[in-house]
Amino acid sequence: QTHRKASLRLLNLCRENAGVYIKVGQHLANLDYLIPQQYIDTLSSLFDDAPETPYDDVRQVIYEDLGAYPETLFDNFDPKPIASASLAQVHVAYEKGTGRKLAIK
Repeated sequence: QTHRKASLRLLNLCRENAGVYIKVGQHLANLDYLIPQQYIDTLSSLFDDAPETPYDDVRQVIYEDLGAYPETLFDNFDPKPIASASLAQVHVAYEKGTGRKLAIK
């Protein structure tokens, strides 16, 4: 009971703080030889349930990194990510001029 309650508190801490906290929680979920099974069971949900970054934030990061917004840089940029992980997410875009399909992380 104590481990279950503590593991849920740790899971909430990881989700609320996101980023590297999710990465640490995922790492802990792999330490089945070291920590109680309740932690493994609870923290394993971090592998499948990574948060999505709002599209406006994605646009701003692309602007800051590349100097232009996605709609200017690409023929098409899907605002819905095809994958989301602890530190990044992946969007489909199409290269200007060639139409080549790209994965933008």
